[in-house]
Amino acid sequence: MPRFTDRTIDNIRSRVTISDVMQNYAFIENKGGSKWVKCPFHGGGNERTPSCKLDDNRGTFYCFGCHESGDIFSLIMKKEGVDFSTAVEILAKKAGVELEEASSSYNKDEAKKRREEKENLYDLYSRLSNAFHYLLVSSKEGDNAREYLKKRNVSQEMIEKFQLGYAPFNKDWLYNFLKNKGYSDAFLKQSGLFSQKSEKWPLFRGRLMFPIRDRQGRTIAFSGRDLTGDEKAPKYINSPETQIYQKKENYFGLYEAKNTIAEGKIGPILCEGNFDVVSMHQAGYTSAIASLGTSFTNEQCANMKKWYPNNQVFNILYDSDAAGQKSTERALLILNRNGFEQRVHKLSTAKDASELLERDGEEGVKNEFEPYVSGFDYLVQTNLNRYDIKTARGKVDFLNSLSEYLAGCSSEVERDSYILSLSTILGVSDETIKEDLNKARTTLRSVEGGKEEAVSKERERNISIDLFAMLYLANHRSIFRTYRSKLSFGDLEDRDAQKLYMAIENAMRDGVESNELFLTYLDDPELLSMVSTSFALDEYGKMQEEALDEAIDRIRLRSMERKRDVLTTQLKLSNTLDPDEVQDLLERKVKLDKLIKELRSKLLLVKVNSEE
Repeated sequence: MPRFTDRTIDNIRSRVTISDVMQNYAFIENKGGSKWVKCPFHGGGNERTPSCKLDDNRGTFYCFGCHESGDIFSLIMKKEGVDFSTAVEILAKKAGVELEEASSSYNKDEAKKRREEKENLYDLYSRLSNAFHYLLVSSKEGDNAREYLKKRNVSQEMIEKFQLGYAPFNKDWLYNFLKNKGYSDAFLKQSGLFSQKSEKWPLFRGRLMFPIRDRQGRTIAFSGRDLTGDEKAPKYINSPETQIYQKKENYFGLYEAKNTIAEGKIGPILCEGNFDVVSMHQAGYTSAIASLGTSFTNEQCANMKKWYPNNQVFNILYDSDAAGQKSTERALLILNRNGFEQRVHKLSTAKDASELLERDGEEGVKNEFEPYVSGFDYLVQTNLNRYDIKTARGKVDFLNSLSEYLAGCSSEVERDSYILSLSTILGVSDETIKEDLNKARTTLRSVEGGKEEAVSKERERNISIDLFAMLYLANHRSIFRTYRSKLSFGDLEDRDAQKLYMAIENAMRDGVESNELFLTYLDDPELLSMVSTSFALDEYGKMQEEALDEAIDRIRLRSMERKRDVLTTQLKLSNTLDPDEVQDLLERKVKLDKLIKELRSKLLLVKVNSEE
């Protein structure tokens, strides 16, 4: 990821205000001399009164309802689901600012080349999507595809909404079309549109085309459904991964569904195939999406959580066959670990939503979709059908089948309620079930190296004194060099504070000054959000070095006392040491005792003065 210069960031900030960006997501109201909007991150824009305040002078926003905050760059990142570099590129284009990469961390020529390649790929896929769509709706070549869609009961509205298209059967059409547009053979070879075995042989030929679009609406890949009837041809072909497309991180239908998902009324509906997504949208369920040629992934789940942090519900509508059932169970584990409420919708009279639409129309889809069961109830019923719980072995197998799901519950209350249900079903005590589950969790931790424990453990929500100090220093990085002589990395116990210390250290070494660039040094999304929020709060923004000095003194006192405890323990074992080592330990302890006494006196004086 390129790291842009401070001059690039400053030029963008000087030309684009937070109001310029926010107006794309919410209506701005003037109230009491300030600008406010109904928060675009919670409530789906349905608040009675605006709760999100804009500050054009500082270039920030802050919501007093959900506490979401940030600047022009983080607003783009959060609303468009892009990384910092992409947000900079979007805003640079809006502001008419030329991008400059920092030469110390990124090769400028290589960065420019890669950026141009990406832009050319976006342009290529956009042109091709329009061409395929035209061939479907307006050409004689698209007759067969139009008849096929009519047979599947797909409306013209959905054809337009999803920009469906048709790739001609003629093997020379695609290559000739793109060469006439000026694309080179070398570029087309890397485009993901042609066979790796033959540079001119199209990957998509005689197929109904489904454009895959990112959250900004840019076509980044295709999925093609065979219409030739050739039994040897795969029914579906999906684009390979390119610079602009990674299948495990994207969804089909996300661009079309994003507004409904953001409203938060129903939550995403995870379908298995492209036609299922189209069918659900046609029936009015416009939050339907599908994973791309693969099972639901951790990355897709994490992205949905990042893009829509206020969404708590995920609906699953996979096919009713054995493969769909297996995919449902796998998705439930991922969603449960990430804290989503899961709702499983089972179709009773059809394999999938597209079959229902074809047979019974929109009403048929609505009637079948509405009933649902919770993720836990689905797994219970599925595994009751697999195992004979009348036998002791069947009870063990049944419980084992649910152990990973239960281990992923973030709430002990939730887990205990499930265990009580299982106790009734199995006819054994809840304590017995807990014992067996604890054994299973211990085994899982040993196999996965503690991953399960890390997933289930929630981040400590209270701000520690370590983190307070580092958040303050993150807001006033110009004084970090001075305070670094007073506070070392080893003095900190809070892991987030340690991460922040190293980020400030690295940014200082690289000469980075802007807040936006500083945030790129943070890999932890939650910590990044916390630091970004601190930039908009007076608690950290105002100079209050007395509070910082006190915090650092308390951290140093704790560190000294910890070191003294170690020395005391070593002295208790002095019979195993030689006299010189004992003398060294005693001298160090005396010195520490003196420093601890002085620091305690200083902190006591601070307390007395504050009380006066």
